[in-house]
Amino acid sequence: MRKKFLHCLRIQFPPNHYEDERIAEVVDYCVKYGFNNVMLFINAEEYNLGHMTKEEAEPWIKTMKKASAALREKGISVSLNPWMEIGHLDRCRPLKEGQNFTTQMDYDGNRCEMVACPLCENWKAYFLNFYRYLIQELTPDTVWIEDDFRLHNHGHLQFGGCFCDLHMQRYNEHLGTKYTREEFTDRLFRKKPEKRVRKAWLDVNRSCMRDLAHEIGQTVKAMGLGTKIGLMSSMHDNHALEGRDWHGVHKGFAAGGEMIDRLHLPCYDEISGKRYYFQFNRLPFHCRALLPKDTIVYPELENGSFSTFTKDARFLQFQLESAIPLCIEGMTYDIYDFVGNGIVENFRYGKAVKGITPYLDEVTKLSLRYDQLEGVVLPIDEKTAYKNGKKITKFTDFFPDESYFNAYLASLGITVKVSTKKTFYNQVVALGGGNAYNFTKTQLKSLFENNFVILDGGAARILINRGLGNLIGAKSCQTFWGENNVHSYEQVKEGIFVNDKKGYRVTAFGKSGDYVNIQYKDECGAQSFVYDYLGNKVGVGDVDGGNYFIIPYVINSVYLEQYHDLRVTLLRAFLRKCGNTLIMTHHSGVYAYLYRQKGRKILVVVNSTEEDFKRTQLECLNVEFSQIKAIDRKSGKRITIPYERKGNMVEIKQENEHLATQTFLLID
Repeated sequence: MRKKFLHCLRIQFPPNHYEDERIAEVVDYCVKYGFNNVMLFINAEEYNLGHMTKEEAEPWIKTMKKASAALREKGISVSLNPWMEIGHLDRCRPLKEGQNFTTQMDYDGNRCEMVACPLCENWKAYFLNFYRYLIQELTPDTVWIEDDFRLHNHGHLQFGGCFCDLHMQRYNEHLGTKYTREEFTDRLFRKKPEKRVRKAWLDVNRSCMRDLAHEIGQTVKAMGLGTKIGLMSSMHDNHALEGRDWHGVHKGFAAGGEMIDRLHLPCYDEISGKRYYFQFNRLPFHCRALLPKDTIVYPELENGSFSTFTKDARFLQFQLESAIPLCIEGMTYDIYDFVGNGIVENFRYGKAVKGITPYLDEVTKLSLRYDQLEGVVLPIDEKTAYKNGKKITKFTDFFPDESYFNAYLASLGITVKVSTKKTFYNQVVALGGGNAYNFTKTQLKSLFENNFVILDGGAARILINRGLGNLIGAKSCQTFWGENNVHSYEQVKEGIFVNDKKGYRVTAFGKSGDYVNIQYKDECGAQSFVYDYLGNKVGVGDVDGGNYFIIPYVINSVYLEQYHDLRVTLLRAFLRKCGNTLIMTHHSGVYAYLYRQKGRKILVVVNSTEEDFKRTQLECLNVEFSQIKAIDRKSGKRITIPYERKGNMVEIKQENEHLATQTFLLID
């Protein structure tokens, strides 16, 4: 781990546009606010020229050399960010004379004008040669692969990868067939989907990107300049549709050296803290688990339209510090526009970053590791698209949905950990939606025999459809779609109090998700029941089955009714009985992350709400400690904090500020 947190400013200097002034002010800005690395763009956004030639790059190289020298003179390291490899989208940029590249084509036969297919040998020869030229000229410490290193999301093409002649040849070789594009896609998803065709589609794309990463890594390594390669990665659920081999890609780029990833934070523009942090947990927090465990992570913090209206300094600071649970060693900042205005100091971004740098430096010294997390297990599988058992009628049916339920549980203020494993013992494990397809029947039986399991209605329905309803005492089920059925509200059974009230109710439609009405062998585990608008019982609500807890709604999006006190009260009661190591914050939107270390535990609390709390209140289950130290957010010093404990309830005498984090050392 680094001794100090790395702040990396991403910037573009267009040649002959006040470049000397812009370079000087960026150098001064970095020195003033503690940015210790600058990532130089070339061929980016508004100045993108398509597949750039060496002649087109020459004036940019000249300007970047000038900037590099000025930065390095002040002890600021320089990295390089060529803005495209394959190409993001055409933007009316054609191929140039002599660029005889095969371009990408979607399953409908639409073709890109400029975006190259990564299987094209002509493009590959050009790209590797151009990359060598840039690195040789600029000798950056790191060269960054942009997130157009993907087979999806290329402008006007349909989402779903490449179906050009080169790819069709690979698909057919894999299958031993001679399918046309139409015949292949009919068997992939249009008419009669076949699993062998899906596997061929995913296998080819998986090896395509892994092999390309290996070639790029070997090319850069062979130059002998010590330049490292970092990858900007998009969202894991998108990459699942190209079967991304996360370990293979990173090891390929690293070529035996350091593996580096720039996980994308999910917010170009400012939204509410709660909404942002739900997506943070659904996307980069899950994606982190797919990376090799020794990967160095510098996430990407962006300001989409480059103004304080789209992102103010306080929210930028929140994004920065709330990325700590990813076990990061720095941050990359794409916060000033690409067109050549340099920095704008009155945005106050620099001050926001510098203000918490002592805190971030001290957190970095804790050497947090992602695999040290404790809490409810949230499974993830990079091969989820292979295993998706849904009936495929359209391409979007391939998209995984399981991380919604996982993120929901985290957002209730329950400590969690994401895992790629399939076998667990004496754990609390979440099983949401399509995750029930990612385990074999034998693995699912073991899961229920040896653990406590929390399910949503989607996973319960899959178990029943796979003939495993006995694991939850279920015989059959029916799905009541949204607001298109008679179910109206849910009410706790007699004897259960919520907020000290009997008969507590919550709506069962609207923003609850589809209700899965499960018929059980008996209803002794029912904690609530669902009723129609006339008060007639429709079916069972939440179920505590001893070793499992079922929320009978399909949580495959953000459903706000699931945060209702009825639901959360019943779930917390179940978790208390499990006997596992957990911390709960008792306030949805206030997150907790618990890391085990020798002689201590590290607790990171993230307040994504707009509310300030005078004290930090926690319920600590099987978490013992004799002393609490906090890292001060201004000075970075470790301070002993008084607290009171009554049973499992702990009150830490430190303010829990809105849109901010706290880092505590719970010392044995």
